[in-house]
Amino acid sequence: MLLIKVLNVILLRLNMKSDHRPLNMNSSISALVTNYNTWSLTALCAKELEKWSKDHLTQIVVVDDDSEYAPPRNLPEKVRLVQNSVNKGYVASINIGFASIKENIVIVLDSDAYPLMDLASPLIEKFSNNPNLGAVGFKLVDEKGTEKGSFSPEPTVLGLLLGQQLYSTYQSWFPKVNSSAICLHSCGMATRRVAFEEVGGFDEGFDFLDADIDFSTRLRLAGWQIEYDSNLVAYHQGSGSPQTTAKRVLRYHRNRWRFLKKHGCLSYPELLKVGLATRHLIEYSTLLVGGKFLMPDSNQLSDKFYSRKQLIKNVWNEYNEKKFNANCLYSWQSIVLVTNLILIF
Repeated sequence: MLLIKVLNVILLRLNMKSDHRPLNMNSSISALVTNYNTWSLTALCAKELEKWSKDHLTQIVVVDDDSEYAPPRNLPEKVRLVQNSVNKGYVASINIGFASIKENIVIVLDSDAYPLMDLASPLIEKFSNNPNLGAVGFKLVDEKGTEKGSFSPEPTVLGLLLGQQLYSTYQSWFPKVNSSAICLHSCGMATRRVAFEEVGGFDEGFDFLDADIDFSTRLRLAGWQIEYDSNLVAYHQGSGSPQTTAKRVLRYHRNRWRFLKKHGCLSYPELLKVGLATRHLIEYSTLLVGGKFLMPDSNQLSDKFYSRKQLIKNVWNEYNEKKFNANCLYSWQSIVLVTNLILIF
């Protein structure tokens, strides 16, 4: 009898150790939406959040980034408005929103996104069941139900060197090279607040490009798990912010370089700059020779030309426009030389 009692005590303690954090199905959850001159979209997002998850959501925090227009009067009752006195940008607005939230779990949505189901209750269950879960990505679809981008593989030096289109082709040919580590897009995800705070939130050195990619990477490095759940579905318009090709491409390269540098991926930065400059020169020369055939739209072609000029000019400065580097002069001399050789042959 004594032996049986001892064994029962040992088994009980083992069970207590394995269940180191009990389920908490009463975990609190809120939503965070950022707004800048998109009140109609933001109002729709908030209404859909309240429609599907009113009984579970503590609040819907809307951070308005100094919009030109006043908020509508008919916002749902769950909405708590936080207004920036000056325009601080998307990344800072996310951090400001999180700083005002005390709930355990935070649903993050772009203003042009909204839930197509109750996201709150399954998220509470998911985070409660896994204490190591730091963030979850949703399945994002458009009006036709076509799946949009919800996550990306962790960025690589090769991806930056080849460029987005060429690297995408490379990945389709060699799928095994794709990183198994995913980085969630902040247009539709949920994160544990303590995990967000532990890694210091979003890095405001990024603009809205790559800030979420960097956030996922830092979560993973801190030991938090990241998941994508196709059962959690939300709509995302995904139009993006209005900007020219030149600005978009330059911002992509600048943010991606900063990400790779920050995470110690640039073993030979000067050599990489030479490789990138070579790609930009080839792209520019291709446009110069066959641009009118490839792009009949003169405005589109002009913007494409300008974008490549900006890349060539700024590659030596890590794609920062405010600096000047004498290598830029040599770049333009290289353009003339390469272009003349192509035209001759």
